[in-house]
Amino acid sequence: MWPCTMGDHSVRRLALIVLSVVMFIICIVFNIFAGPGTVLCFSEQVLFETPLVQYPISTTRRSLHQGGHSPFGGIWGVIYVWLTIMHAYILSTTCRRSVNGPLYCKPAVLSYGFFIAWIANMLLNIGWLLLWDREVMIAALVFLALIAFTNYLLIIFSCHGLKQHGAWLNKYHKADLWCIRILVQNGIAVYTTWTTIATLINFTIVLSYEAGMTQSDAATVSLSFLLGEAIAWFILENFVFEKHLRYVLTVYPVVIVALSGNMTKNFNSADPSRSGIYIAVLLGLACTFFAIKVSLVAWRHLKHPLYKGTTANNIVSPMEVTEKQNGANFS
Repeated sequence: MWPCTMGDHSVRRLALIVLSVVMFIICIVFNIFAGPGTVLCFSEQVLFETPLVQYPISTTRRSLHQGGHSPFGGIWGVIYVWLTIMHAYILSTTCRRSVNGPLYCKPAVLSYGFFIAWIANMLLNIGWLLLWDREVMIAALVFLALIAFTNYLLIIFSCHGLKQHGAWLNKYHKADLWCIRILVQNGIAVYTTWTTIATLINFTIVLSYEAGMTQSDAATVSLSFLLGEAIAWFILENFVFEKHLRYVLTVYPVVIVALSGNMTKNFNSADPSRSGIYIAVLLGLACTFFAIKVSLVAWRHLKHPLYKGTTANNIVSPMEVTEKQNGANFS
């Protein structure tokens, strides 16, 4: 039987970390060979000249791939660079120790669920590439929506990990606390935001080509979903789960880049379309939300810091958390 531990190490957790990294590398390889500039491309043309949610309906699905670009290029390069750094940090925790043992498992900030969700995400990413390449748009939409869903799970798992171990990290490993916030949570947030937007792009194409909806109506539907999601996220991150999402700051910049880049290349100020006006309003709202978010974070960081008043006596150690979890499992 496969042992759960090997000395201070957790064999299962190590295996999941290694498998997560391997799947990430395989996913990048698939993206590279998906076509020139498809994903790992920093081309401004791909990011800014492709209408965000208004792909020309007169264009055939076959011509969507001519020129070697998919509608979702550009920003993917930034995402994968960030995620590469994230994985480098996670791997570094397997080589470092806390006072309780190996840092990747004591404390186990990133749970088994986090790595399982990540592996599923990479498989879905590869599946989406294959479906998109074969122009199976409805199935591609489902896969892309599931990618976004698993990304939200990753954020939830990381927040739960910091809820359990954040105070301890703040006391004994503050640099690692900030690495998790910046590299893991904000990196995943960039990935989540863009896959959410990409899902809406894919949704618009499905509405146009499969449902026969007009280009303008399809764009309006998708933009309405984006508006609802932006408002819901603003409420959740600032008032409902503020302590868990306080330092997640990369959501609005991704929305702003996508909307502003699209407006720059496609907005006709002399005769703005309904979608163009909608995008302009959304851009203004995203900028406002981002300004409010940064202001609230700065104020709360100074006036209401997290873990204020915690001492070595009232901080729950990683070993105590593990014992409670083991007790719950066998109760």
